[in-house]
Amino acid sequence: IAVDQYVFWMYELDDAPKKIQSAEEELEQLEENQMAIEEELVPLAEEFAKLMANPLVKLDHFCDECSWHRGTSCASRVEYLMNTYRDSKVKAQVALMENTPSCDRQNGETSVTVIGRRETGRHLA
Repeated sequence: IAVDQYVFWMYELDDAPKKIQSAEEELEQLEENQMAIEEELVPLAEEFAKLMANPLVKLDHFCDECSWHRGTSCASRVEYLMNTYRDSKVKAQVALMENTPSCDRQNGETSVTVIGRRETGRHLA
């Protein structure tokens, strides 16, 4: 083995404990962050389940694949509302189901209806 390679490997071996300790500290910090995020998700998951089960909100009736208007799916329209008006996904879905019965599969309706009513005066649903 060449001297320069030997010196390189000696420095690597000398630095190994520091690198291992640093990696372990980083891993510990990432695990703590993951646990904190998971704890934050528990109430959100519970709230999501309540929303999905709420008969007034009817999020479980939303039809992603149904046609909103002229070949545009209801899911595409939700994305548009979210991106254009910075609405949450839930708000966009509820507004769309209120204004477009074809996106609400409660009664199996899948026909395109006349569009044009404004939701809260801000945008077309």
